[in-house]
This record gives sequence, C-alpha cells and structure tokens, in this order.
Amino acid sequence: MLRRLVLYVVLAVALTHISRLVLVLGYFKTIHNHRPGPCRVVDGIAVGSEDITVSGDGLAFISSGLRGKNYYSDPRLVPPFLEGKISLFDFNHPENNAVELPVKGNFDRENFYPHGISLYEDPKTGERRLFAVNHHLATDEDRVEIFLFDDKTRSLNHLKTVTGKNMYSLNDLVAIGPETFYFSNDQYYVKNWLRELEVLSLVSWGTVGLYSNGEDRIVASGFRNSNGVNVSPDGRYLYVAQPTAGSIVVFEIKEDHSLEKIQTILVHTGVDNIEVDKKTGDLWLGCHPSFHLWVDHTKNVTNPAGSQVLRVHFESKSAPYEKVDIRQVFMDDGNMVSGASSASYYDNKLLVGTVIHKMAYCEIKAF
Repeated sequence: MLRRLVLYVVLAVALTHISRLVLVLGYFKTIHNHRPGPCRVVDGIAVGSEDITVSGDGLAFISSGLRGKNYYSDPRLVPPFLEGKISLFDFNHPENNAVELPVKGNFDRENFYPHGISLYEDPKTGERRLFAVNHHLATDEDRVEIFLFDDKTRSLNHLKTVTGKNMYSLNDLVAIGPETFYFSNDQYYVKNWLRELEVLSLVSWGTVGLYSNGEDRIVASGFRNSNGVNVSPDGRYLYVAQPTAGSIVVFEIKEDHSLEKIQTILVHTGVDNIEVDKKTGDLWLGCHPSFHLWVDHTKNVTNPAGSQVLRVHFESKSAPYEKVDIRQVFMDDGNMVSGASSASYYDNKLLVGTVIHKMAYCEIKAF
C-alpha cells in the first residue's frame, strides 16, 4: 500500500512538472502576423540584433553577432562571416539603416561577441558610455566592456574591461553610473547540457548582481532564467525579466544600491530584453512567444521562430503598480524576423531585434 502511494505521488509530481513545462515551452500557442504599421527588414543586420538601447535623441545602439554558450550548437551552421559588433541606427534618419561603429583603443576585437548592452548618458557632462556584455571567445570568459561614444566621428573608444567572480553567466546589464551597473546571470551552470537541464527543471537559480567601486556582488537571487534588466527613468526601480516564468520582477533600488522586491508582473510570454521609454516610463519587451520553436531555431537557424513585442504601460509613477496595461504591438511567425529578443521605441517608430536573425523596423500607426 505504501509503495503504491509513493508511486502515485511520484507520478503526480512528474505529470505536474511536465504540464508546467509544456506551458512554458508554448506548445499550444498560436502565432500570427500582427503589424502596428508598415514594417521592413533593416539592411546591415544579418546575424542578430540581440539587444537594442536608445539614446535620448533617438540613436539606437545594436549588439550583433552573438556567439553565446547556447547558440550554433552545430559548428556547421555558424556563418563564416559571423563577427561580434556594435551597430548604430538613427531613428531620425531610418532610411540610412544600420551602420557598424568602429572601435578604437587597445581592444581585442577578434574575440568580441556582445550580448546585452546599456547606454549611460551623464546628465552633467553629456558624455555617453556604452556598456556591453562580452562572451570572450578565446578565454570562454564573461566580461563587460565599457566604451566612450564619440558623436562627431560616430565611433566607440574602448575604456575598460570589467570581470568579476560573480559574473559567470552574463546575459544583460544596465548602467546607473560611469562605472556602476546591475547585471544578470541567467543561469547557474555554464556548460550547454547542464544549462539545458537547468531550464527543463524549471529551477530558480538565476541571479542579479551589482558592480560598483571596483567590486561585484550578488544583490538578488531566485530567478527563473533572469534575463533582461533595466531601470525606470527616475532610477527608483529595477526591472528583471524571467522568460521561462513569463514575468517581470520589480525591485525598489535603495540608497546603497540594494534591492527590495516590490511586485511581479505576469506577461504570459517568454520576455527577453526590456527597454524603457525615457519619456513615459513604458516598458518595451522583445519576446519569444513559443519557446520550443525558439530552441529549434537556435539549433538550426533555418527553422523559423515566432517574434513578439509587448508594451507595458503604468498608470502611476510609483510601484507597486496597480493598473498595468499590457498590449501586443508586433508579432511575426518567423518569416520576417525569427526569435525576437529586443524592442526599442522612439517617436512612433519601433525596432525589433533578434538573437541570431534579422532586425525589423516599423512605423507605428496603431496597435
């Protein structure tokens, strides 16, 4: 009798976990094409636009050529022209498309494979610094590169490389000072098969860390694949994306940069990166609506994966946000762009970035 009871309990737990996994992987989701207005593929981006961040005057910085731990698992699928780079797209002149930014200074260009990026605009000096997660290929080490953007020459000057013992599985970051930033470790393990097992187990081993005054430390933990991170325009709140939980966690930032959890916002999709509208505080989310298609896409880039963009609007300026308006702005079945990871908005215009595919530009008429 006891053995039978134990067997029933094990079966119940297993079936519950399988049901949760099926929902997480999005096997029953319908993906359709939804456009907010005219959209097109942007020339100059061919191997990804994993993260996009926009300056106050409409300059979009784009990370391309990610060769992360989970992508291109079959070496035969790696494009021979794949290289990591930062590109620039001017929302004020969208007809110019995306242009690669040259990098100056003592910098290991050949091993640069950027992931999440963040732009810090100094309110006093006007200086603009670009922070980029770098999966350094030669050392297989995660690090953060800090560049100074030269607006006159449209180039990046490398200033500093940051490493730390708590930066082991970097995904994204958000700069809150000239050399201060929050960062996300999306998973605990770094080896491919262990990372896949971690995702399938639905464990919450992701973390968020802080780099400040030359030291790095973990300031929050217990995330299911902590991915995109960003801050509110007033610097009061930190937003953390949990793609396999379909949610965004809101933290209040204390004076000592510690975090207090305030709220969890369910978006019911695989939210990847978060971009914040500096004027309204709206969140713009690049999302994977169907994770199983996204996984197939990472293993064979010819397999299309759905793309989705959500806008999250808060009625109030203070969290916890009681009224949250979540609207779908864009969806694609993979024919235009596969595997959306980022979405950036400026003046009724939208960029939709992908991890390892193309980038789309849309004019927003209605959604």
